[in-house]
Amino acid sequence: VEDPAFYDDLPEPLQLGHTARLQDPVTVVGYPTGGDNLSVTVGVVSRVDVQAYSHSSERFLTLQIDAAINAGNSGGPALKAGRCVGIAFETLDDAENIGYLIPAAVVARFLDDLRSHGEYTRWCSLGFS
Repeated sequence: VEDPAFYDDLPEPLQLGHTARLQDPVTVVGYPTGGDNLSVTVGVVSRVDVQAYSHSSERFLTLQIDAAINAGNSGGPALKAGRCVGIAFETLDDAENIGYLIPAAVVARFLDDLRSHGEYTRWCSLGFS
């Protein structure tokens, strides 16, 4: 956005919260395909796991939720008590009402990496497979 006035009345940014735990309720916000309004879905964290992220194939902590995350919702926040506890990023094509979040701890690590190094420098690995 080139017009500096655009930034005059922006609300405060969301704060990162702690990573949601198993059975925590979360609210996922986004703009799914097929609509022009904000979409809000509610669910609970139904699994905490380590899985390969579809966009990088690297394995990280993942939160599975039972709230619908549809195409276009990716990148939207998952909220608990007004704080961002995760970022919506994918669903399973052959399953209903299963979505995945990038947990706040992983988001925080990524943002800290960008602030410290100006780029994503990856996570260390022990070399086990």
